[in-house]
Amino acid sequence: MNTDRSSIERNVARLASERTTLFTRSGSSFGLSVADQNRLKVVERELDENFGALREMRAVRDATRFSREDPVVRRAIARNSESMSVKPRRTS
Repeated sequence: MNTDRSSIERNVARLASERTTLFTRSGSSFGLSVADQNRLKVVERELDENFGALREMRAVRDATRFSREDPVVRRAIARNSESMSVKPRRTS
């Protein structure tokens, strides 16, 4: 996925438009074909991924902005990011 903010925003706009078209089509024809249902799932997943990337970019931007303001906050962010980078293991 592109990490350029403007390309992500353009992609979100395109996907949202396609999603609206699919919803409109489903309302006018009383449902979607299997192919359209599958495409809607893909579009919604891609929208989620793009919004996640935007949220991540904002979080990094905000973390650096706030970390410059207060050394205590900077240490807390560093500790928090370290704990988040370690993913819990699933046990069976």
